[in-house]
Amino acid sequence: MTVAVAITPAGMIDGFYSDENNVVHGFIRAADGVLTPFDAPGAGTGAGQGTFPVGNNPAGAITGYYVDANGVAHGFLRTPRGEFTFFDAPDASNGPGQGTFAYEINGAGAITGFYVDVNSALHGFLRLP
Repeated sequence: MTVAVAITPAGMIDGFYSDENNVVHGFIRAADGVLTPFDAPGAGTGAGQGTFPVGNNPAGAITGYYVDANGVAHGFLRTPRGEFTFFDAPDASNGPGQGTFAYEINGAGAITGFYVDVNSALHGFLRLP
């Protein structure tokens, strides 16, 4: 399975794919067609775990989430240089299927998404640059 999820005005695409073991990996497709796979440090290597990039901005920053070996999601920001910043919403729970799910990033670097709390309730968040 390969899923392309976001494209910049310059034509950079990000998305994710699953390998033969059902582990998810991120990718970037440059405007010239060059593919660059990547995994967030800390991403789990079991089935259904891995790296899920789901949003980008015109500057080439990517946001998304990774699922760790315990099944917990954590938000990330990947710079155009490939550097990662990780974050968890303050009230996000750390149980399997819970955590922080980052989804969109705007041109200024603000990130939106949702988190799942200890009661499995969903809440939105905004992370400022």
